[in-house]
Amino acid sequence: MNIEVTKEQYKKILQAFYLGDLVLHSMKDENEENDESYIATEQYLFSLAKDFGYEDYVLFDKDLDQYFPTPLMENEFDTAMLKYEQEIFPDQLAATLARNKVEAMLDAKEISTDEAGLLLLELEDKYLDQLDQDGLNRIDIK
Repeated sequence: MNIEVTKEQYKKILQAFYLGDLVLHSMKDENEENDESYIATEQYLFSLAKDFGYEDYVLFDKDLDQYFPTPLMENEFDTAMLKYEQEIFPDQLAATLARNKVEAMLDAKEISTDEAGLLLLELEDKYLDQLDQDGLNRIDIK
């Protein structure tokens, strides 16, 4: 099967694979293996960069026999990741704080498992509202 894509569509696919690689491979344990089929697909897409006019985005290392993103590509695509991280951080923090509180209350037998689900949602909303109002100014790490 062949898929025809425009130059702009190729760039979006390249960006999606780059960002996907950050998620899949940057936070793995040392013993955890890379997804070889993902890497092979990414290498194939990188190999097409010159054909689509994006030779400034990908370089080929002859010694390693692999393609790598250039600093230009990393800088441009990392902006999207940073924006995503900034947007999702309050939600993640509120969810983590709420989950920790509910788990502590469950362990202390202050609430039942039936009450935990509703309380979790209420606390997430409460913490997210606080973060929306005050930002990180009221976070106190002990």
